Amino acid sequence: MQYKLSVDNVNIENQNLTLGISGEFLDSSFDEDTLSTPKVILYFENGNEDRRIPFVIKANNITRVDGKIMFKGEYTYFLNYIFWKTRMKNLPFQMYINLSCAGFYEEKIPVKIQPEFFEQDNNFYSCKITDNHIDFTVNPKAIKKDIKKQKFVVLFDSLLKKVAFLLSIPLVPIYIVMGLLTFTGYINMPSRISAENKLVRLASYVVYRMSTVCRENFSKVRFKRRAIRKAYKRNKKKNVVENRVTFYSARRNEISGNFEFVYNKLKEHKDLDIQFLFNTNTFRFMTKEQIKEFGEACATSKVIVLDEFTPQIHLLDLKPETKIVQLWHACGAFKTFGFTRLGKPKGSPQKTRMHRSYDYVTVSSEYCKKCHSEGFGIATDNVIPTGIARTDVLFDKEYKENFIKKFYKEYPDLKDKKIILFAPTFRGNVKESAYYPIDLFDVNKVCKKLGDDYAIIIKHHPFVTEQHYIPEKYKDRVIDLSENSEINDLLFISDVIITDYSSLVFEASLLEVPMLFYAFDLKSYIKDRDFYFDFEANIPGKICKSEDELITAILEEDYEADRIPAFRDMFFDNLDGNSSQRIADLIYSLVKKS
Repeated sequence: MQYKLSVDNVNIENQNLTLGISGEFLDSSFDEDTLSTPKVILYFENGNEDRRIPFVIKANNITRVDGKIMFKGEYTYFLNYIFWKTRMKNLPFQMYINLSCAGFYEEKIPVKIQPEFFEQDNNFYSCKITDNHIDFTVNPKAIKKDIKKQKFVVLFDSLLKKVAFLLSIPLVPIYIVMGLLTFTGYINMPSRISAENKLVRLASYVVYRMSTVCRENFSKVRFKRRAIRKAYKRNKKKNVVENRVTFYSARRNEISGNFEFVYNKLKEHKDLDIQFLFNTNTFRFMTKEQIKEFGEACATSKVIVLDEFTPQIHLLDLKPETKIVQLWHACGAFKTFGFTRLGKPKGSPQKTRMHRSYDYVTVSSEYCKKCHSEGFGIATDNVIPTGIARTDVLFDKEYKENFIKKFYKEYPDLKDKKIILFAPTFRGNVKESAYYPIDLFDVNKVCKKLGDDYAIIIKHHPFVTEQHYIPEKYKDRVIDLSENSEINDLLFISDVIITDYSSLVFEASLLEVPMLFYAFDLKSYIKDRDFYFDFEANIPGKICKSEDELITAILEEDYEADRIPAFRDMFFDNLDGNSSQRIADLIYSLVKKS
């Protein structure tokens, strides 16, 4: 694919790098309806670790016309937040440019960097442009001096807040009166204070008024963060137990999923001290006992195994001998997440340390390494293509046969039906706002059009609480299993899957189950969320934009299933059912490493 790229401006001021980049891709198939988006990745390396950071290109700066996709953007990066594990070493580093669009992808592209505007102040960082990359050097003395200055500013600000807090105490009676007046309507209660209990509402109002005076954050989240740090500090003097592995999850209350598969292999090592800490509370709602157990586990474990985003662990600077292994719950690399969403709504800001504490992340293939490295903000070498543990069951013939027997015993009406698994993902950014527009999949209409030969299993994402209405006359062939059943198990009895942007596609590709992608909002989804690969070019099935297209595709068995093998091979290096063993071996090697 033909492309042009130019770095329009480079500016280094204090500890900030401002880049302006523009370019274009040329392909005869491109037009104004092309959904492929150009992606520019800044690739940094310092000899000890590397880092991939997206160059932010806003949607309104992408133009498609006459077989071209043209783009431009400008963004400011904090140079002292590029690296994490080696951030205190102040190593010199280089920046290259990676580029992709549609089927094209190339790292360290050979384009010459010749900015029209180039300026630097040489205070903390200085750089030299060398052909296709930029060499950065660090002024350690200036960095250390600035760190001391920032510590003083934080300390001084903290003292000011304490003084302001003391001054606000005499105002409490006035705030109580004002709070009482909110019940009469003479004073408006802030919309964020909405507790039903009047006493709780009054107390919240008083705290709110005090916080505006002393600029102090009295939120529950802040106090929980402090409690977690204190719990760890109380246990920090304890020695790390050299053979201790702790499985920690804030999304489950029993061993299951990836944890179960890895544990079943790891327990064969009788010399290991394996512990489990499970709760379904976010750290905001952790109990005192849970915080105490968490603090001790983090201080005494040789390896901590996670299965999901766990913000409380990133509050702590763990001992060097303690390693964190993230068994990320999703297969492949599909929807963008973490630092890849830099500059987008709900995206992780560059300054956060979230995800960056991981020592190792397990993924399904070599291809996924660069995606997860970028999303988690960690070095590429820290992403290990072991495979995903819970996919091992898909290669277990005995398990498959037992599940099929059990399923049809429980749902005998579905025995001779062609089963459609309807399993879309949610819309919205977080659990609290998650939904699916269920009116766009009309069970009554779909059943009527398809006839008695077909049955439907509905399996919504756990975040979606609203349920489809199932007419009485179709209850013998439509069931909603959103609140039970492991979704991977349902693949064994599915003849076709209707999904949209769910990572279920990866597991389905292993079993080569035909798929239809009900992507009625694809254009807006790419704009707001986007993918790690070109959706239209790589997705393993037919894309449908309406219910009628879905129904027609099913009746004609037009699934474009020939696209599955290439997709599967991109995202899975090993098709052997031994991923759990490889992950267990990785964890055991870390335990034994001195």
